[in-house]
Amino acid sequence: MNGILKQVVAWVVIVGLVLGLGPLNENISQDRLIHGYARPTQVTKILQYDAPSMTGVIVGAMLGGFREVAATMMWLKTHSMWHEGGGTRWDALSLMRMTTLLDPHWLEPWRITAWHCAYNLYVETDDPEVQAELLDTAVNVLKEGISWNPDRYDLYFELGWTYFDKIRDYDEAARWLGAATRFEHPEYIERLIAHAYERLPEPEKALQWYDYCIKRRPSDGTAKGATITIRERYLPAWRAMKRGDYDEAIRLADLYLTINPQSTLGLHVKAAIYERAGEYEKALTQWKMAAEVGALNHHARYKVAELSELLGLPVPESASYLYKKQQQGQMRIKRDID
Repeated sequence: MNGILKQVVAWVVIVGLVLGLGPLNENISQDRLIHGYARPTQVTKILQYDAPSMTGVIVGAMLGGFREVAATMMWLKTHSMWHEGGGTRWDALSLMRMTTLLDPHWLEPWRITAWHCAYNLYVETDDPEVQAELLDTAVNVLKEGISWNPDRYDLYFELGWTYFDKIRDYDEAARWLGAATRFEHPEYIERLIAHAYERLPEPEKALQWYDYCIKRRPSDGTAKGATITIRERYLPAWRAMKRGDYDEAIRLADLYLTINPQSTLGLHVKAAIYERAGEYEKALTQWKMAAEVGALNHHARYKVAELSELLGLPVPESASYLYKKQQQGQMRIKRDID
């Protein structure tokens, strides 16, 4: 009897709280209307989750039609769980995911959920498979968030940055960052697109974006410096390569590698020239040098794995996440230089 009485009291409290949330829900709805947010999705998919951290108050708010309030309460709960550390962070991740489904037009949960996967939880494990799953989750969360919010730059940028900074898939990074520029956005995004093309390397495309940055803001010293470097040091070699004059292209690339033998862009350009010439062994040597120079040069590590496979050589155990995903057929990789 005491157990039944406690349940009745608990539900009375929940109903009371739900009714009391009415004015707050009205204010939140008005705020979302002013800012142009669409209505939240239905709760049927959220209720499929079995999250022990989803309290009765939150369930009551959802079933009572106060999804915005429930999402806010749930999000606050994720913060307290996250700061507890340890295994509760994984439970918090589940609750974060539920928040994105409960209110898919609220951008912060999409962004923070993906960030925790790709960065914070990623460094808490040394298991490559778990790390790969976390990166997959981060990418998929952001893509789903974009599908709910296709007319704002924010999540396009977050996805582009994840590809650029964490996965080092500069081709995909440039594509998603470019999509962000279709909407009102900060000016640094164009510069980041230029950086992505610079690292591939595709110096001509990088130069186009740097030139655009200068047109948009003539005082952009970073873009000005980059255009001078590309035009003077790497563009002549690149254009010689495109003419098919590979010996001249290598000679021009070596002019600046002699001065700065650890130049990431220089090593990438020289490796790309050898690839275009079909000299894959020499290209592999250059990509290995680039990977050794920069411990975080995952693009070079990917190229080392790709060319090793092409030449029938053992693929290094340190092969990048990007290469492994390509092998699984889950990512589009650009093999040839346009």
